[in-house]
Amino acid sequence: MRGVGRRLVALAVLAVTGAAAGGLLGARPAAAHAQLLGSDPRADSTVTTQLDEITLTFNELVRGNFSTVVVTGPDGVRHGAGQPRAADKRVHLPVEPVRSGSYRVAYRVVSADGHPIQGQFRFTVALAPALEPTGEPAAPPATADGPSVSPAAGVPTADTGAGAGLWGAGAAGLGVALVGAGFVLVRRRRRIPAR
Repeated sequence: MRGVGRRLVALAVLAVTGAAAGGLLGARPAAAHAQLLGSDPRADSTVTTQLDEITLTFNELVRGNFSTVVVTGPDGVRHGAGQPRAADKRVHLPVEPVRSGSYRVAYRVVSADGHPIQGQFRFTVALAPALEPTGEPAAPPATADGPSVSPAAGVPTADTGAGAGLWGAGAAGLGVALVGAGFVLVRRRRRIPAR
């Protein structure tokens, strides 16, 4: 009877340990990646003055050399006038003169921890006739030339793919190893004669 009790205790300890380890490995690390806090102009706002830049503000530092911001006007023309520049938690993109209409800002930035996030938002420009630019708009660029930014509807995309697969595989592997160790322990205890 004493041997049976020891086996039950050993199995219970293994089960609790396995469940705890599986829970730890199965849990994803805290998502402490950059998130867009605001912008200038704000999402869904109406601008009545001429713009010279778009500013995105994040909750943590972002890597400027990996940032992409694309401002597309109502005629499909891109209005960025240079490369995005990161300063602390902000990304600035100079823009060419804009006309009245709806504009889309698509962004892809990399957090300080190396995690990329992307998103998009829209704003509207409603200028008085005297403030409208007088020059002809530039021709739309070929889609293959510029950086590819195709975010989902206005929110940073979830981190899916390889990271989630590795965590799941690790948890499954540890669970199998713990169950195997439990069987070996039980079989060894059966072979030891009771005293």
